[in-house]
Amino acid sequence: MRKDLREKGFTLVELAIVMVIIGLLIGAVLKGQAMIDDARGKRLLNDMQGISAAYFTYMDRYSAVPGDDTTLHGWAGVVAGNGDSLIDDTGTTDGNEDNEVWQALRYAGLLTGDPVAASASMLPKNPFGGAYTLGNMGFGAGIGTKNHVAAANVPRVLAELFDIKHDDGVWNTGTVQADGDYSAPAVVTVNLQYAL
Repeated sequence: MRKDLREKGFTLVELAIVMVIIGLLIGAVLKGQAMIDDARGKRLLNDMQGISAAYFTYMDRYSAVPGDDTTLHGWAGVVAGNGDSLIDDTGTTDGNEDNEVWQALRYAGLLTGDPVAASASMLPKNPFGGAYTLGNMGFGAGIGTKNHVAAANVPRVLAELFDIKHDDGVWNTGTVQADGDYSAPAVVTVNLQYAL
């Protein structure tokens, strides 16, 4: 009985071609994921700038901070703020300024969404699954307490890039801050605060 050596298996050339094809597929998948992450990052930036623009447009139009406005403007379900120029973030229940700010911006036509929605559904979601919030916080010496827009569950790498582009790149100083060190390996996501 004679064996035919041609039927033993794959040649090195065939294996090389298969490996090249697999490498190209993996490269395409990784490039696609990078494109998706880049698009999410751009959407986060656009959303935060859009919310900031709505905030400042409201201030120009009504001469008051949204949510903190003492005038009700005839909007159903809106509770007047205390007029101290800060969005008090005491919880997103109806009547609190950090909830009323979303209603005011939506009634004014500056943001999309139902202005009379339940408090829990009032907060818009960011591309990373967390919520956007508006409130105030102390940004440290030289800056003081300011109103801010925040995004929860932002990947730390993206938060650092946002901080570098808009501030000083340090996680706990300046007008862009996070609640975790960008270089800490255990920190996967952070809450990003951007002073208005």
